[in-house]
Amino acid sequence: MTKSPRKIGVIVTGGAFWEIIFCFLHLENKGYLRLPITLSTDGDEQTRHIEAKLSRSPIVPIEEIKATGIDTLIIPGGKALFDSLCDFEKSGNAFKINDIFKILVKGIYRLGKPIGAFGSASLLVVKALQGIIASEAVITVGNDPKLQAGAVSTGAQAVVTRPGEVVLDEKNKIVSTGGELATNRPAEVYDACENLLKGLDEFIKGRKHEKY
Repeated sequence: MTKSPRKIGVIVTGGAFWEIIFCFLHLENKGYLRLPITLSTDGDEQTRHIEAKLSRSPIVPIEEIKATGIDTLIIPGGKALFDSLCDFEKSGNAFKINDIFKILVKGIYRLGKPIGAFGSASLLVVKALQGIIASEAVITVGNDPKLQAGAVSTGAQAVVTRPGEVVLDEKNKIVSTGGELATNRPAEVYDACENLLKGLDEFIKGRKHEKY
């Protein structure tokens, strides 16, 4: 009996373009089904046009996504995405995040499924998991000191990585990379996306993975 392809949710609203496009490319090469997720519910025509051009497949509102319905969630970096999901720029380390996003991330974590994050999105993940995480999360937000301080305020450890590198948190099944926040070179973003997908793939399939 042929198994159905794994389904990977990717938030597209306000996300960094290179990260989204390269992730879609690597997902296709690995035989995964991509599920573009929108945060936009206000019917903004320009936002929906950009999302449609990026995704080239049906887009689902985040309110309709269930943790049981996807194998993992990828959150790209990008200022617009980050600002739409939290008030970090205004509130600093006392910031809060979107409740719907928090519920989804918690649900994925509690099911033992992995989560992938780029740059500032790594801060969103550890904030969502604050208080329920089994052990100290280890992530990267690139080399941004303000985001690093924000991560530490949640109880996470933020490490500095080179462009293209990823951090694999085996205990919490979080794969993070600096992505576009760490480099302005498309080739290095491509490598970051490929390595992030490799890490998620290892967690999804339950194999012992290597460091890369």
